Amino acid sequence: MNTSVSRIDTAQASDAQEWQQRFNRKRLTFAAALVLFALLSGVMLYNTIKEERTTALREQHEEQITLAVIDINRELGDIRNILRLLSTDSDILDSLSQPSPDIDRIATVFNQFGRAVDHLLQVRWLDSRGYERVRVNINKGKTEIVTASALQDKSNRYYFQSAMQVLPPNIYISPIDLNIENGQIVKPFQPVVRIGFQTTDADGLQPGVLMINYDLTTLIAQIRALSTEHAEIMLVDAWGNWLEHPNTDLEWGALLGQPKHSLKLTDPQLWSRISREKSTILQPYNGELYSSRRITLSSKDAPEVAENVYMVVCTPGEMVKDIQWAALQPTLLLELFILLVGGRILCRDFSMQNSLHDLTQTLEHEKHELKLLNDELDSSLSRQQLLQNELVETRKLSSLGMMVAGVAHELNTPIGGAVIANSSLQSVHRSLKQSINEGLSRQALDNYLMNTDEGLKLVDTNLKRAAGLVKSFKRLALDRANEEVLAFSLTQVVNDLLCTLSPKIKKSPTRITNHIETEFTLIGYPGIVSQILQNLIINALTYGTAAMQGGEIILDAKLKHDWVVITVTDNGSGVALELRDSLFDPFVTSGRGLGHTGLGLHLVHQWVTDLMHGRISVEYPDAGGTRFVIELPQQIEARPQCI
Repeated sequence: MNTSVSRIDTAQASDAQEWQQRFNRKRLTFAAALVLFALLSGVMLYNTIKEERTTALREQHEEQITLAVIDINRELGDIRNILRLLSTDSDILDSLSQPSPDIDRIATVFNQFGRAVDHLLQVRWLDSRGYERVRVNINKGKTEIVTASALQDKSNRYYFQSAMQVLPPNIYISPIDLNIENGQIVKPFQPVVRIGFQTTDADGLQPGVLMINYDLTTLIAQIRALSTEHAEIMLVDAWGNWLEHPNTDLEWGALLGQPKHSLKLTDPQLWSRISREKSTILQPYNGELYSSRRITLSSKDAPEVAENVYMVVCTPGEMVKDIQWAALQPTLLLELFILLVGGRILCRDFSMQNSLHDLTQTLEHEKHELKLLNDELDSSLSRQQLLQNELVETRKLSSLGMMVAGVAHELNTPIGGAVIANSSLQSVHRSLKQSINEGLSRQALDNYLMNTDEGLKLVDTNLKRAAGLVKSFKRLALDRANEEVLAFSLTQVVNDLLCTLSPKIKKSPTRITNHIETEFTLIGYPGIVSQILQNLIINALTYGTAAMQGGEIILDAKLKHDWVVITVTDNGSGVALELRDSLFDPFVTSGRGLGHTGLGLHLVHQWVTDLMHGRISVEYPDAGGTRFVIELPQQIEARPQCI
C-alpha cells in the first residue's frame, strides 16, 4: 500500500510538476500577449489621435495659405486694373500722343487717381531714358505734384529697366521691396511694389513707362494677422530674404545690409525644399512642420521678368511636441488600463486553478469587448470624416442659397395654391366616397364634378405659373452665362429680370412700372442688356428713391428706325449738380462711405457703347428725378472682346 501511495504521490507530483510547467508557460504566454496587446492598442490610439491633430493642423495650414494667397491675388488684381484704367485714360493718351507731352494735364489725371485710389504712394511717367517727366506723391490721401527740379533720373533702377522689357498690353510687376526716397529707406518701413505699363511709339505715344508705387503695408499686416500660436505665417522673396517673419528683426535683411538674415543663407536645405516645389503641405523638418506655396507676382504674359514669392507656414517644434504629448497621454493611460485589467485577470486565473476555464473565457470576452470598442472608435472616426466632407460640400453650396431663396419665394404662391387645390380635391373625393357608401345622388355627383373641375383648373393654373417662373429663372441664368450674339425678345428679358428682382423690390417702398409691352426682337447680347437694366434699377433704388415713400421707377421702350430706345425713369432725389458732368467716369459716387466704388454707371456706359454699339445719356425732368436714355441698334455684330 505504501508502495502504491508512493507511486500515486510520485505520479501526482509528476503531474503537478508537469501542470506547473504548463501553467508557467501559459502564464508567460498570457503575460507576453497582454503586454503586446497593450502596446498595439496604445500604438493604434496614438496614431489615431496624432492623425486627428495633424489633420486639423493641415487644414489650418491650408486655410492660412489660401487666405494669404487670396489676399495677395486680390491686391495684385486691383493693382493691374488700376494701371490698365490709367493707361486707357483719354487725357493721358491725348497728352502722350503729342510731340511734346502736356505735363500739366498728365499731372492733373495723376492727382485725381491719387485721391481716388487707396494705398498709392507715387504715380509717375518716365520717358525712354529713365527720367521722371511727371510725378505725384501721395501721403495718407493727400497728393503733391512734384516740381520739375525735384524729378529724378531712374534709368539705373532695376524696375525701370525691367519694365522697358515688357511690351504692352502686358504689365510689369516688380519684386516686393521697401520704399526708397532720395537714396534713403523710408521709415517706418513701407513695403512697396512697382507696377509699370510701357507707352510706345508703335501706339502713337511718347515712349516711356507709366509707373505706380503701391503700398503693401496693409496687405503685409493682413498676412501677419493670420499667424496663430500653432501656425506662424511667413513670406519669403525669390532670393530667400524674409519679407514677413514673426521675428521682425529678420525682415528685409538684404536691403538693410544684413544679408545673413536670409533663409537661403541660414538654412539652405529648407530653402532648397521650399523653392524647389510649387506647393508643399505639412512637411517635417528639424522637429517642425512646414507648408509652403509659390506665388508668381507677374502674369504669365510677362514670364521673362516674373519674380516669385513663397508663402510659408511653420508649426514650431514645441507645438509638434505638444501634439505628440497630447496623443501620448491617453495612450499611456490606455496601456496602463489594459495592463492593470489584464494583470488582475491573470492573477485571478493563477490563484484560482479550479476557475481556469471560466477566467480564460472572461479574458476572451473582455478582449472581444476591447476589439468592439476599437471598431466603434474606427467607425466614429469614419463618420467624423464623412461629416467633415459633407461640411465642405455644404460650404460649396452655400453660394447657391441666395438664388434658391429667390426661387422659393416666387414659387411659394403658385405651389401653395396648387397644394390648397389638391387638398380641396381630396376632401371632395372623400365626400364622394361617403356619398357612394350612403347612396350616391345626382346632386352629389354634380357637386363632385363641378368642384373637381374647378380644383383641376386651379391646380393647372398654379402649376403653369410655377413652370413659367422656373423657365424665367433658367432663361435668365443662361442669358447671363452666354457670350454669343443671339436674337432675343426685349420684353422677355425685362420680364425675367423683374421676376428675379421681385424679392428685393417687394422689400422697397418703390414701385416699378413696366411699359415695355411691344415685342421688340434684337440681335445682340441679352445677358448684357439684362445687366445694364439691373444696374440702373438697383442704382435708382439705392440712390434715387431709397429715402422716400411713393417712389416709382418706369421702364419704357420704343422703336425708332433701326434703333431701340429704352428709358429708365425714377421720381427720386436726382443727381447732385457737381456729379452730373462726370456721372459715367470711374470712381464717381456719392456713397463711398457706404462701401460703393463708383464703377457701376461707368460699366453701364462701357457695355452700352463698346459691346452694344449704342449710346446712353441722362436727362433730368423738371418734375424731379432722373431719366437714363439708352439707344441700341436692333442688330449688332459680334466683337472678339468683352468687358
